[in-house]
Amino acid sequence: MDEGYETGTLRAADIYRAFAVIQAIMPGLGLEAWEALTATAVLRHDWLTVADARGYLRGICHLFVREHLAFGRRLEIPIFASVSLLDEEGVAKRLFEAIKHRALEAGCEKMHFWKWNARDWQSLEIIKASEPWDDGQVCDLSADLNDAHPSIFPVKM
Repeated sequence: MDEGYETGTLRAADIYRAFAVIQAIMPGLGLEAWEALTATAVLRHDWLTVADARGYLRGICHLFVREHLAFGRRLEIPIFASVSLLDEEGVAKRLFEAIKHRALEAGCEKMHFWKWNARDWQSLEIIKASEPWDDGQVCDLSADLNDAHPSIFPVKM
């Protein structure tokens, strides 16, 4: 069920709406830390959202590109959340498609969805540098560029 969702980069006007969603996912994250993570357009570019026709955020994810000698260039997704009560699957699909588009734009052949762990999101740069490469789920886009449902390969959990 597609309720006229809009998918895109987190806008400055939606920072506090997004904070309400993030609090459900990461209750330990304070408002000041959230404001620091989303303070500029460059930082907000790493956050994608799905909003319904009324402007309520129904999905959010954080992503960034990372290079590795063995794994190559891939899109890292440490946060992926669909928070719709009535259409969780539809919101997740819209968010997944936006992530897939961003990965292809960035020249990534793989997307790495991280296993959920409690993290200190105030130190996002430390998390980006230290998170394991083999944790979570990897989606290989190069194998299924024309397939609406790319293969997702499990990795160490």
